[in-house]
Amino acid sequence: MRIPKTGNNQYLKQMNQANVLDLIRTNKGISRIELAKKTGLSPTAIGAIVRSLLRNDYIREVGEGESTGGRRPTLLEIKEGSYYAFGFDIDVKFICTMVLDITGKVHYEDKLEVREELTPEDAVRKIADIFSRVTAAKKLRKERILGVGISVPGLMDLNTRRVMLAPNLGWADVDLLGKLKEHIDIPIFIENEAMCSAICENWLGMCRGIEDFICINIESGIGAGIFMRGVLYRGHSGSAGEVGHIPVDENGPKCKCGNRGCLETFASINAMVTRYLKLSGKSKENSVDYDQCFENMLLQVEKGDIRSLAILKEAARYLGKAIGYLINAFNPEQIVLGKKFPLYAGLVLDDIRREARKSALKYPAQNCSILASLFGENSSATGAAIIPIRKLFGY
Repeated sequence: MRIPKTGNNQYLKQMNQANVLDLIRTNKGISRIELAKKTGLSPTAIGAIVRSLLRNDYIREVGEGESTGGRRPTLLEIKEGSYYAFGFDIDVKFICTMVLDITGKVHYEDKLEVREELTPEDAVRKIADIFSRVTAAKKLRKERILGVGISVPGLMDLNTRRVMLAPNLGWADVDLLGKLKEHIDIPIFIENEAMCSAICENWLGMCRGIEDFICINIESGIGAGIFMRGVLYRGHSGSAGEVGHIPVDENGPKCKCGNRGCLETFASINAMVTRYLKLSGKSKENSVDYDQCFENMLLQVEKGDIRSLAILKEAARYLGKAIGYLINAFNPEQIVLGKKFPLYAGLVLDDIRREARKSALKYPAQNCSILASLFGENSSATGAAIIPIRKLFGY
């Protein structure tokens, strides 16, 4: 929580209101008296802020608390179904859509399969169509939609929010924000997909209340969202989190980035499928469906296929090694593995933990938990929707 201040100007009023709203979010069933104690604001100031929040439909009264000698205090909570936000996750094979209200409740979710190469213009057209269709079907009023978040698997310019490079999509220097604004007339936010997943975990998932953590997504590539001291860490130019290009074997396969032995060449879904096809004696074609092949590979593991299990174990060894490096560098309290990882977490999570402990210093490794996400492939779209919601609460 940011520390509120007293004052008469509009900025301080907005800051105090956001802080009070955030306290109500994180302390469900809190009273006005408790809000005054936690913020240091006067009961009169808290009363005025609460009346404003009630009038604008952000919160509601939910009964009475225990009395400490006087009248029983009225309790407050965030109002479900009052304001909404859209989140879109653009991937090579699909566009995932999530609509959340300000409590985090999901009101709509869908995954649109993409069968052809997705150009920026195609993505904009599909997102605008989904937004228009869902808004009409759910009867959402424009003034009740806080914004739209867009998750993209690529590097963003910190200032312009242009997509500078999204190699898996084949995009470079794309003004996606400008194109979307031509079709959607509410606030729009563009963010890297791994950072969106980290926002999701911080707001609703495994990392609520944790200030220092890393969320690693395992997909066709590998990327990470990093929180340090409770704030999303972007680095100097916005490219922090490209952990898929940590070198784990200098004699390994050549990576798309031009180097050899990057983590992605061993532990990404595409890398594991490529090895699976090779060991199975199947030719790798340009049109290979990596997701379907990976599902088939997991089915083979269930049937006792040792070769398929060995591929997962090898990938886990390299992933654990890289995680050990990250533990040494960032000293996180928690590392969450997401996107497709939960599909096979039960087979390799212990291997990853063991390898991470081997490559990390003992003390930080002992103080870091390594877990599988509960959100899976919905984490980036969910995190994208949370971005405009977080703005309401002053983040």
